[in-house]
Amino acid sequence: AVVSTQSTGEPAHRRHNSKYRYDQLMHESRALNTALQKYRNQHSAQEREMTEREELLGKQFTANDNSDTILALDAALSFNDKISHSNRGMDRMLDTGAQALKQLRDQRGTLGAIKNRMSGIANSLGLSTTVMKLVERRSDQDRYLFYIGCFVTLAIMFLLLYYVL
Repeated sequence: AVVSTQSTGEPAHRRHNSKYRYDQLMHESRALNTALQKYRNQHSAQEREMTEREELLGKQFTANDNSDTILALDAALSFNDKISHSNRGMDRMLDTGAQALKQLRDQRGTLGAIKNRMSGIANSLGLSTTVMKLVERRSDQDRYLFYIGCFVTLAIMFLLLYYVL
C-alpha cells in the first residue's frame, strides 16, 4: 500500500517528512526481508547438511566382495607411466636442442669475429676484392647447404615417426 503524499490537509514540509519516513521504513523493511531470507537459506543448508551427515553416519559400509566394484587401473597406470616417460624424453630432447642452438649462436659470434680478423689480415696482405667476394659467396652457399640439410633431416625424422608409430 502506497502512502499518499499529497493529502490536502497537511502542509508541504510535513508531507516531505512523511515521505522521508515512509522511504526509511520501506528501506528497513527490504533490509529485514533480505536478512530473513538469508537466515532461512542458512538454516535450510544447515538442516540439509545435518540430514546428509546422519545418513552417512547411519550407513553400513561393507568390504567389496564382488567383482563389480573392482576398478581396472592397471591399464590406466601403465598408460600414465608411458606418457610420463615420453614427457621426460621430450623434455630431454628439447633441452638438448636448446643447448645445441645456444652453441650454434656462440659459434656464429666466434666465426663472425674470425671473419672480421681474416678480412683485416687479407686487406693488409693485399688480396684482391674478387678473392674476398668468392670467399663470401662460398660462405653463403655453405649456409644454404646447412639449411637444406636441416630440412631434410627434419623431414626424415617426421617420416620415421609417422611410419614407426
